[in-house]
Amino acid sequence: MLESVPQLLQSYPLLAPLIFIFIRSLAIIFPPIPGIILDAVGIAFFGWKIGLIYAEIGVVGGAMVAFWIARKFREPVVRRFITLQKLHTWEDTLSERKKFWSLVGLRIVTGPLLFDYINYIAGLTKINPIKFLGATVIGTMPAMLIIYYFGDRLLAYDFNFVIIFVVIILTAGLIQRRWYKKHFIKK
Repeated sequence: MLESVPQLLQSYPLLAPLIFIFIRSLAIIFPPIPGIILDAVGIAFFGWKIGLIYAEIGVVGGAMVAFWIARKFREPVVRRFITLQKLHTWEDTLSERKKFWSLVGLRIVTGPLLFDYINYIAGLTKINPIKFLGATVIGTMPAMLIIYYFGDRLLAYDFNFVIIFVVIILTAGLIQRRWYKKHFIKK
């Protein structure tokens, strides 16, 4: 599927922004879809500045959909990603104001590789959807800016730089996954 995204965007140039935003949001709603690959497509097709805007719209839109799925279907969906006891402990110890900044911090610390799961987790908390939206925009912008700006720079260079960038992202992802398992997965 991911190989056909550039062809789809080229086939429908007027609808390309909407198609990209929709597909980028699907990568958030369905965690197995690797969003970082779509970001490379966005950089190559739209350039880093416009691609960043479209991707951020897709990421935030997908985050809101995942949040609402968790709100509607509750624990049966979310328990696939996190132990509910840790979630309730986290929620009970934080005030509404602290939940906002904790969510912003969690977004920044965990980065894009755990982003999808946090949306579902937040849907089970009592955080206001508007606060969730604000925390998502603030918390995602640093990582998205880094990915798009440096991704554009790397695509302009040779293949070796791209490999180094991917290795760094994957290493950061493994560190983030270990942190996530340590703090949220029942042993």
